[in-house]
Amino acid sequence: MMSTKQVLSSPVFYLSILAVTALSFFSVWNDLTETVGKGGSVVYFFELFLGLTMFKKLTVLFAALPYVSSFCSDWKYQYIKPVVIRTGVKRYTWSKIFTCFLSGLLTVFCGLLLFLFILSLKMPLFPTEHIENIVGPPYSPLIEGNFPILYLILKSFVFSMAAALWAVVGLTVSAFIPSHFVAIATPVIASYVLEELTSIFPKWLNLYRLTRSADVLQQGPLVSFLYFCFIFLLFAVLAGFLFDYQVRRRIRNEVV
Repeated sequence: MMSTKQVLSSPVFYLSILAVTALSFFSVWNDLTETVGKGGSVVYFFELFLGLTMFKKLTVLFAALPYVSSFCSDWKYQYIKPVVIRTGVKRYTWSKIFTCFLSGLLTVFCGLLLFLFILSLKMPLFPTEHIENIVGPPYSPLIEGNFPILYLILKSFVFSMAAALWAVVGLTVSAFIPSHFVAIATPVIASYVLEELTSIFPKWLNLYRLTRSADVLQQGPLVSFLYFCFIFLLFAVLAGFLFDYQVRRRIRNEVV
């Protein structure tokens, strides 16, 4: 898709990846400077980062930067009209949703992988003892397997899926309020609000717990991972339908 190619060739996309990596280091810097050369492990600092709510929300902000405000530009300068005429409304809207989700996912996932890789140059991935105090199910059994790094990769991917969902929510809101500031700010605000809202739901629908890959199903690594991905994709698709609905209303001049 043309929009996906534009994102992947944009400097903002790569700067956002570096920003996620820098933010990850900044969030654990005090503990990191005290630990390097005295032990420590990659998984310890990764889990520490996931537990810091404020820095996690800033990660969502960087996930939004590459593409969330794209509809605002399309609408403001009326780029949308020739594109819709050429491709149709449905293809236009779902291309936006796909690209927004993908760019948010890759921004955070690549940024976290870079963070983990740099850490691994200075310390082991996992501690040699008392590892049970740091890791937990559903992915902890992977550490005993042939590819223990899957623990970090899968947990990073699920966290990135959550960030991608919030980016899509920001894109959706931009169809109602086509403001660049609103589009960028919405993912951060929505993540706070919806995580708090779903805290009253059963744990298997608690978005805060799902974002951190909590053991909500007690069904092992594979089933849990697939479930996490399904939930975040499902919510992104639902947001996509809402985006599609509002864009169609704007094109039909039903919105003042």
